Amino acid sequence: MTHPEGLPSSVASIAEYLAMMAKGYDNHLKWNEQAMFKADLMNARDRWRGVAPEAFAAKLRQEGVREEDILELVDWLKKAQAGRRLVPERAYRDHIFSPLPEARTGRPGRHSRDW
Repeated sequence: MTHPEGLPSSVASIAEYLAMMAKGYDNHLKWNEQAMFKADLMNARDRWRGVAPEAFAAKLRQEGVREEDILELVDWLKKAQAGRRLVPERAYRDHIFSPLPEARTGRPGRHSRDW
């Protein structure tokens, strides 16, 4: 399912979750949510394949995320899509946001050719 922003529903839900968590901390995204996001970028690559960074940023803005956090999250998204490896905090290294994308099969690839 796709949201009006052109984002898959799982990606829109992640943006909404991150915004909700930031609001609880004076609109600052905490390190653990950042680590969860990085881990999801690495562990659920299929979810992020084809996600337009501009659309993701627009959804975050719509949800009220502060610009500094948006820039950081979008930068990580772009790096992951370019095949770079992101290293989240150890406690969150295996984290994957639910629900998984419908098209996911098996363990996602770890190389730029997989994007």
